[in-house]
Amino acid sequence: MTLAIANRQRLLPLDRPALRALCRRILAAHGSDADLSLCFVDNAAIRALNARYLGHDHITDVLAFPFADAADPTPDRLLGEIIVSVEKALAEARRRRIPPERELALYTAHGLLHLLGYDDHTPAHRRRMRRAERLALDPSRR
Repeated sequence: MTLAIANRQRLLPLDRPALRALCRRILAAHGSDADLSLCFVDNAAIRALNARYLGHDHITDVLAFPFADAADPTPDRLLGEIIVSVEKALAEARRRRIPPERELALYTAHGLLHLLGYDDHTPAHRRRMRRAERLALDPSRR
């Protein structure tokens, strides 16, 4: 598995080893070792990407662009790209009074779970997604 991390922001230093471990843990739990790309940006960048590719002219926390079929993410293929707003994570972490790295990890896990076929459009799907996020962020909760 190759995990490429691009840092396009200067608001928060990234804990790359922790982000890699989180992604590897999630992929392993789903029987995948597909390649993945992560990009960390500010609010202006994520807003521009959200408007350009999804037609939503507003800031969001995370965008996930699948490049492979979630049902069959072969190891030699790029599963997709996750784009995370560090600026949004910082603001939400302050609001929730939690470490910003925790919020950043949540957004990363959320994006990766989307690439693996999870969605959060219905209450049942949202509960499944939240449970998977909790397990990814705290594996001892299994």
